[in-house]
Amino acid sequence: MGGTYFDDEQEIGPQGLALLRNVLSELFRDQSGASNADEQLGLAKELVALFKSGFRSEEELKAMAKSSSYLNHHNS
Repeated sequence: MGGTYFDDEQEIGPQGLALLRNVLSELFRDQSGASNADEQLGLAKELVALFKSGFRSEEELKAMAKSSSYLNHHNS
């Protein structure tokens, strides 16, 4: 086994957290409307799940998250 993917019990390291934080802030900065804390938390959880499932680049995470209902709610 390659150990490429995280399981729910394994921690995300500092570099992974920094990547997730950057992606989250960029996604909400690109939005036209104001976001609320529930939307930000929902998208943050989704990004963590994507990261744990193997998406490791900023581009991959952004592309996958852009289909999120948390973002599409404001971008329609």
